[in-house]
Amino acid sequence: MKTIKVTALEKQVLEALVKGMYAELGFSDMGLPELVEDTGLSSKVIRGVASSLIKKGLIDIWDREGDCGIDSNDPDMSIWYLTEKVQGLVPHWVEENDLESVELIVK
Repeated sequence: MKTIKVTALEKQVLEALVKGMYAELGFSDMGLPELVEDTGLSSKVIRGVASSLIKKGLIDIWDREGDCGIDSNDPDMSIWYLTEKVQGLVPHWVEENDLESVELIVK
């Protein structure tokens, strides 16, 4: 099992994101509105956490710019993804794809 050190807020956001990964490896339909609802955190706090998670290489955010005329300035239309580093947080992805499990450690 691989361990990754994160802050308490990063862990909270990642765990909410993991709960939304119900389909095949790499798929997501999670975004800012879902994470606000699932965590109870403000969108401002989640955006700050997202910045940190992106810098650490743990998530990617697709703004869907130009996709079917979607306005990329609308944060509600972005989709959040787990990078390969943390795909092992999703139990069924581990089982179905022979991935190494990942555990988040709060530093």
